[in-house]
Amino acid sequence: MRLWDKKGAELAVLRGHEDWVWSVTFSPDGEQIASASGDRTVRLWDKKGAELAVLRGHEDRVWSVTFSPDGEQIASASSDRTVRLWRVETLDDLLVRGCDWLRDYLHTHPHVSDINKFCAGDLD
Repeated sequence: MRLWDKKGAELAVLRGHEDWVWSVTFSPDGEQIASASGDRTVRLWDKKGAELAVLRGHEDRVWSVTFSPDGEQIASASSDRTVRLWRVETLDDLLVRGCDWLRDYLHTHPHVSDINKFCAGDLD
């Protein structure tokens, strides 16, 4: 998959899908790109072409993908006769969710400093 500017200059090549790409869409803020493929995945990219996430769960080709108007969800449609909704998370969102998951462990193991430095402010 290739990304072009308005004048036709190639900006990036997005590599990773293992089958045809059927649908591509930009997030509402223009910072991310979602793609749907026959390889049964939806992939999320930044606008420089770096792969951010691979969304797996469909059992057949994914034909269509779109962002919600607020950019916080992605909807995908597949030949498996399902539509799936995916939450778009930032690194901060993932860290908060990970710290929530690790909260009990961190309270009983404060010596785990590598994790604790990321979650210390979240443990109050």
